[in-house]
Amino acid sequence: LADSEKAMRLARLSASLLILLLGATPVVAAGLPYRLPGGAAEASDPFIAAGFRALFTCSAHFAMGRPLEDILAVELADTGTLGLPAPQIDVDRALVTAVDGRGHTRIAAFRDTMGCTILPPHWDAGDVARLPYLARPQPAPRTELNFPLGDRARPRPGSALSGVVAAAFDASSYGEGSLTAGVLVVKDGALLAESYRDGFGPEVGYRTWSTAKSITATLIGIAAHQGLLQVSDPAPVPQWQHPADPRAAITVSQLMWMSSGLWSQGSNTNALYFGGQDVVSAATTTPLEAQPGSRWKYANNDTLLLLISLKAVLGDEARYLRFPYQELFEPVGMHQTWMETDHQGNFIGSSQIYTTARDLARFGLLYLQDGVWQGRRLLPPGWTAFVATPAPSRPSQPGELGYGAQFWLLDQLDGIPPGTYSSMGNKGQFVTIVPSHDLVIVRTGVDPRGTRFQLGAFVRDVIAAL
Repeated sequence: LADSEKAMRLARLSASLLILLLGATPVVAAGLPYRLPGGAAEASDPFIAAGFRALFTCSAHFAMGRPLEDILAVELADTGTLGLPAPQIDVDRALVTAVDGRGHTRIAAFRDTMGCTILPPHWDAGDVARLPYLARPQPAPRTELNFPLGDRARPRPGSALSGVVAAAFDASSYGEGSLTAGVLVVKDGALLAESYRDGFGPEVGYRTWSTAKSITATLIGIAAHQGLLQVSDPAPVPQWQHPADPRAAITVSQLMWMSSGLWSQGSNTNALYFGGQDVVSAATTTPLEAQPGSRWKYANNDTLLLLISLKAVLGDEARYLRFPYQELFEPVGMHQTWMETDHQGNFIGSSQIYTTARDLARFGLLYLQDGVWQGRRLLPPGWTAFVATPAPSRPSQPGELGYGAQFWLLDQLDGIPPGTYSSMGNKGQFVTIVPSHDLVIVRTGVDPRGTRFQLGAFVRDVIAAL
């Protein structure tokens, strides 16, 4: 027991020293030329902002076909006050470059089957060939099939529902200053309502932000159904498999519940998302600060560790890069979805997925149908109940949002039916599943910083209109 305690303290001390070094000095290993206050880069840092601008422009333009003028006004609005020059789009090489005003250039590269990746600061355009690439067939258009199996759709909302959907776009009814990009309402498998703001549409979407966490959870569910892992088992993170490393006891379910007990700064992963850091160094180097399972703390790293575990059990990089597409996106028809990676080929599945509102509606329908799609079971029996059950370390409270397993729980809010749960992403990305009404509600947004779309009120009004 004494030796075990010593080993735990040593592991905590070693990781704590690493964090202190990262927070106190320029991060040479991660390639970041600026200090990272408290261990994470501030969003207002021009270096990070330039990476943000390069990456968002790359994904919005090359994956979603949006013009630079509109990207500057929508996706990049929050960085507009920094006075940085507009990003430069190189169409021939599928690159976007952005500068930070301090002599540093950030580059994001698009690959047709991989989406966009921000290059590390020490790479240049000649290094793009070093990025992982996986060829995969591109699906043909499905205009002859009705939604959700295809893309043919003629929504016919009633007048009451039309009014609620219109109110979601008025920038006041559900949050002053909110900017809705798209709304879909699917009931009993039929697309009742579909509407978009200018610049978006059925084939033009947006970054999921943390709705990606729910998609990552689904990949873990698929792996569990295939017998690749068990959620009750310790997470097979290779970097923790050392004698007496206390983190080796953290289970997959504890990561799903945001209850790992690992140190983190919560949702702040700007160095990874926009600074060029890699997933492994971002997620596997932090120490325990609480007993696993004893504390709930929202942390992007917990989600990233799930994907590191998935990669470990698959044991093959090509199989890992194909897994989301072959096992989820293609079977469900999410053909306008890109799951983007870091420069080492690790999925940034806590935030960095680009998709459309229709594909998100298909994703919601998979959960509404208990993990079965067209007669094929993708998720284990009981998986939908698992993700919608309160995490043991975060019991639900009346009037408050609850948390399950990489999904948020709405059923303690006033007027929301029991069993209602939702993905939630920054700037208002929601896929809400209402099993008692056979209903999926998708709202995507580009809400400015500090604006909150009132999801509970919107869901209540949609249900009332139906």
